[in-house]
Amino acid sequence: MPEAVPREDRADHVILVGDVGGTYARFALARNGRLLDTPQRAERAAFADLATACRAHLSEHGGGLRIDGAAIAAAGRVQGGRIAMTNADWSVDPATLAAELGLRERRVQVLNDFGALAWSLPSLAADELLPVPGGGAARAGRGAPPADPSGHRVVLGPGSGLGVAALLRTAQGWQPLATEGGHASAAPETALEHAAVALAAARFGRTSWERLLSGPGLALLHEAACLQAGAAAPAGGAAATLEGCTRGDEPALRAARCFVELLGAFAGDLALLFDATGGVVIGGGIVPRIAAVLPLDGLRTRFEAKGRFSGWLETVPVGVLASPFAALRGAAVAYRG
Repeated sequence: MPEAVPREDRADHVILVGDVGGTYARFALARNGRLLDTPQRAERAAFADLATACRAHLSEHGGGLRIDGAAIAAAGRVQGGRIAMTNADWSVDPATLAAELGLRERRVQVLNDFGALAWSLPSLAADELLPVPGGGAARAGRGAPPADPSGHRVVLGPGSGLGVAALLRTAQGWQPLATEGGHASAAPETALEHAAVALAAARFGRTSWERLLSGPGLALLHEAACLQAGAAAPAGGAAATLEGCTRGDEPALRAARCFVELLGAFAGDLALLFDATGGVVIGGGIVPRIAAVLPLDGLRTRFEAKGRFSGWLETVPVGVLASPFAALRGAAVAYRG
């Protein structure tokens, strides 16, 4: 029998951590699960590939440090130890990246971006989570429900796509579970939701939650609202919808309210699936921008609208992630193991 290889102590390693999405790539340096420098964000399309983006950050921020490893989170499913990104034409391959950066392959870790966010959840400070108001607790005059510190947790977030992961409490400690839950079939309820699902199904053959709960999904909901109003849908994607909300444009506002409600419905399903007594966290850049022009009460209402389990869901906290770099911290924690 071959001799077991002792587990490497990585606490003192200085590493590059990355969080690569369809639109933006974020990088920082880290040691022992903590970030060492101010994270930087750049448009992913500004770089030819992942290695080029990594080298650019190290060149500007490495400061002569010896880089011992890397932990890169990316938007896609980890298969065979690598990621072919879902909403971008990049691949994340440990062997290739190690060769490009002069690292040992076993010191390059690849993980799903929402898996990295799940790793970060226990370290979030109180001011990094903004509670979503409303729902049964508010109607009863109670404050936001407290999280069970040892309970399972869920994190989801609409951006270029729709990420979903869970953080499960086991006898061995926390165990992240990255999923492709955003590609499950959507469940419309209102007339506008049904209209948007019909549009998506006509174009793509089926309608997943990601087709509705993403930047392109917000634009699709806006298009459906315009069709119902007999108006032409504007070009410009989600940015045009959000800009329309600031002007008080009614189809844009209907689309944004619908988006918030659908997000609540999906988040409530995830809380039931994972028994998320530790709470549900909503990441991504879209919800904070909607919250700047609309209340999020509809999210909490649809989150709890689950029949016989509505009372239990009133006790599950829901928060919006206020830290744009939490996935980098999670990647650092995952590398340390």
